[in-house]
Order: sequence, then C-alpha cells, then structure tokens
Amino acid sequence: MPNTIKRLLPWLLSLAIVGYLFASVDLGAVREAMAGADLAALTAWLAFFAVVVFLADSLTLHVLLARLLDRLGFRDVLAVKGVSYFLNALNYSAGAGAVAWFAHRKTRRPFLSALSTLLWLNFIDIVALLVLLGFGITFGREHVPADLADRLVWVLLAGWFITFGALAYWRLGLDFLVLGRLRTWRIFHAFREAHLADYAVMVALRTLFIGLYVLMTFATLPTFGIRIGLGALLVYVPLLTFVQIVPASVSGLGAIQVVMIALYAPHVAPSVADPAAQVLAYSTIAGPLMTLVRLVIGYLFMANVTRDLVPDEATLAAARGSER
Repeated sequence: MPNTIKRLLPWLLSLAIVGYLFASVDLGAVREAMAGADLAALTAWLAFFAVVVFLADSLTLHVLLARLLDRLGFRDVLAVKGVSYFLNALNYSAGAGAVAWFAHRKTRRPFLSALSTLLWLNFIDIVALLVLLGFGITFGREHVPADLADRLVWVLLAGWFITFGALAYWRLGLDFLVLGRLRTWRIFHAFREAHLADYAVMVALRTLFIGLYVLMTFATLPTFGIRIGLGALLVYVPLLTFVQIVPASVSGLGAIQVVMIALYAPHVAPSVADPAAQVLAYSTIAGPLMTLVRLVIGYLFMANVTRDLVPDEATLAAARGSER
C-alpha cells in the first residue's frame, strides 16, 4: 500500500495543480486563445523541430556510447532512440531502461555499465543547462526581471560549485567525508571512466542540443501571440527544464504550467485581455502535440528493435550472471 501511494502521489499532485490552474483561469479565454492561434504553423514548427531534435539527440547518444561503451551503428542508435521516445510517453524510466538494455545487448557490456552511462548523461544535461542559463544571464539579463536575474546568479554559483565538486571527486579522487565508497558502485561506472575530454565534448554537444529547444520555443510562441527574445529564452527554457526534472510531479506536469505562466504572461501581446489564459492555451496544445509527434517517430522504429528489447530467459540469466 505505501508503494502504491508513492507511485500515485506525483500523479495526484500533477492533477491537483492542473485542476487549480483551469479552475482559476477563465476557460472561455483559454478556448478563445486556442481558436485564435495559428495551429497550422504551430504543428509545422513542432513537427520540424521534433525531427531535428530526434536526430540531434541520437547523434549525442551515438557519440556518448562510442566514448564510454562501444561504437554502435548510427542507424541502430536512431532506432533505439526513437523507441525510447515512444516509451518515454508512458514512463521516463522505461525509455532510459530500453536504451540501456539495447546498448547492453549490442555491446555485450554489463547492463549496469550501460545504465551508468545514461545516468552520467543526465548529469551532463544539468551542466549543459547551467551553461545555457549562464549565457542567458550574461547576454539577456536586461530582458529578465531584475529580481529573478539576481536570484539566478546565486543558483548558478551553487550549481557550478556542486559541478566542480563532482569533478574533483570523480577525476581527482578527492573524498568528501564517506563518499569515497561510491566509486566502487557499478552504477557509477561511467563517472569513474569518463575523462575530462569526455565531459567537455558531451557538455558542448548537449548544450547545442538543448539550444534547439530554445529555438523551438522562439519559433512556436508567436503562434499564440507571445513574443520573447532569444536572450530571455536562454534563461526561461533552462528554468522550465529544471522544473520538469524535479520528481515532485509527473514530468513536471502542472508545475511547468505554473512557472510558464509566471515567465511568459508578461510577454503576451497587449491586445490580449487574459495573458495567463493565453499561456495556458499554448502549453495545453503544444505539449501534447509534441508528444504525439514523438509517439509517431517511436512507432516507426518499434518493430525494428523489439527483438533486441525483449529478452529471452537465457539472456536474462546471462545478464544477471554478468553483474555478480
């Protein structure tokens, strides 16, 4: 029973926040915003960026596996990344697990080593978000409310302090109290094996990759009469991504909408009577539409990699033996 409650809690929190948003915003204004939006342009932009993001995401995964595990064919990486998009719509852990299992089957490296590589990539993504946020604060500070910019400076300082502390721990062997034992855990294999060059290459690639989301947001917001400069979006998009990865709700559902309204509403066209409703309408349409496009991409690759993602009993036994 406690495990069931733990699994349901993020969903309940997400539904509660979404329910509150729609109860506190004029639903008529939301419907009006949807009716007045350029949905054809929104769909075209989202479809274009979904494909570009998919290719860029697959490229970074291809480079990651080549550097830390073993080189795989780019077509194989495209296929498993597409399937992970399909599974991510159901459960993020299922998507990551599918990629790790596929890498394990193809490279014959231990499953936990493959999973460790993806865990390390999550850390790299956080560093890349800090890089983008730093660019935004440096070059777009005048487009961001002064009090928010001042707080984010402290967030950046804390983030970089933790980042350099992690590098000192994993690359220089500097222990923090009793944390030295973590180096012996196989789930942190990639953190031990990654060199500074790996950090530099992957941070650069993932920064460019996340930058695609900045461009996508810049292109799609005007379809709902919301115009925000790239400088400000370099701050806003990383912030929204940080909110999304906090495990309090399901993929940040609800929390993202709250923060998005706070950040985007001041940029809605002056002729719009209810800016909050305009932003809520955008998030209500754009998010599910992007997910739908990703489901289509994943479905196209599903049959190609199913045999590599569904293990037989002998394969499971061999995998268990490799972890001993």
